[in-house]
Amino acid sequence: MERDEGSRDHLFPDLPLRAEVVFEDPCWSVAVPGLPVAADGATLDEALSEAIAALREYADDWQERLLHAPNHQVHRDCVLLVRLSDDGQLRDRLLGKECALADRAG
Repeated sequence: MERDEGSRDHLFPDLPLRAEVVFEDPCWSVAVPGLPVAADGATLDEALSEAIAALREYADDWQERLLHAPNHQVHRDCVLLVRLSDDGQLRDRLLGKECALADRAG
């Protein structure tokens, strides 16, 4: 799916896709509430990168076989957002930066 900056920003301004981040020495954990996505890493950057990879894997699995499962159908917009976003955009969204930028622009 081709990434379209304009569509992504206008279609999903209020979509909740925020990470819960926890540091438990010696590693960072990142989870995405409401989605079966979690990751760990030695650094926050590594944990976020792993979480983004897990989001992409979930989006692929959703497209291939989960889209008709009743407990996964509600994640359609999240899957579309993941497919339309690059890694930097997903990182910003997970950290809450996307909404802050949209609020200032609006």
